[in-house]
Amino acid sequence: MVAECVISWKAELQDIVALSMTKAEYMVAVEASKETLWLRGLVESFGIIYDSVQVHCDSQSAIHLAKDHGYHEWTKHINVRYHKIRQWVIDGKVIDLVKISTKENPVDMIKKTIPMEEFKASLNFIKVPQR
Repeated sequence: MVAECVISWKAELQDIVALSMTKAEYMVAVEASKETLWLRGLVESFGIIYDSVQVHCDSQSAIHLAKDHGYHEWTKHINVRYHKIRQWVIDGKVIDLVKISTKENPVDMIKKTIPMEEFKASLNFIKVPQR
């Protein structure tokens, strides 16, 4: 979102099988960060400059993994290309990976079945008018 307006939205199945939910969320955070960096470059071409860009993640463990440069035995199965997010988060301060509460996550409306009240709340988050 830029200026509280949705500028990008994407939902797709991962083409890689992750061995844990943390690894799956970590890989999704990397893909979202790549898209965010591309959009940041586009917005900067219009003269709008950002120091860092927030990427929301609903997995605290994936956020910790992105912020930790250490080697962990259980992460050796993650392809090296996914660890680029560590550089963006720690070294460059390019991406600000932040936790988003499940109750405030508008993405839930496209990735799982939710009650009508939560669906309407999600529409409010992305500024979609309702009748």
